[in-house]
Amino acid sequence: MKADTTLTIEQIETLITGYQDSPFYIRSNIVIPNCNWGFLNHEADLLVLSKANRLTEVEIKRTWSDFMADFKKKHTHDDPKLSHFYYAVPISIAERVFNWLYTGKYKCDSRWIYYEHSTIEGYTEHNPHKCGLIIYASPEEVGVRGSRIGGCCINVPAHRMHDYKVSTEEEIKLLRLLGFRIWNMKKKLAEHQIEPQLF
Repeated sequence: MKADTTLTIEQIETLITGYQDSPFYIRSNIVIPNCNWGFLNHEADLLVLSKANRLTEVEIKRTWSDFMADFKKKHTHDDPKLSHFYYAVPISIAERVFNWLYTGKYKCDSRWIYYEHSTIEGYTEHNPHKCGLIIYASPEEVGVRGSRIGGCCINVPAHRMHDYKVSTEEEIKLLRLLGFRIWNMKKKLAEHQIEPQLF
């Protein structure tokens, strides 16, 4: 069976956060990957804190079956601290995902991924929180050259879920979680760089 995307989780995270035209650029937001330390009532693939102290969750999906598995979970990505929620999916399944979540007209041409936005008329029963949709694509799919690893855009903006503003104490907690993530990654890189000793 052909994979729905060739991109790794790390590459997808970079597309969503790592470029100036990315939906949640890291120089404009605080972004915590794999936030599962009890800050929310569930784990978040990406948790984004805006300058306005609003939280957005991004749930990354790489395949249709992975996307569908999300609807079997006990939680529904609803937490009183969240202002917005997005699914991020590969362009190869984006139209299918769109039709699962919304009623309206799907629009997204890989050549114009940054400019084509879908028109929604309403939300299906699978989308009680009126989530948004982020579409990402590999360099081959969008025809980009150079060091850029693909394309990514918000295809459907998310509806406001809750009106919660993160406090200074909570912001410090999130920064601590981000620090843990960075230093755990650096530790893994350091351990990987050590050549095994011969005895």
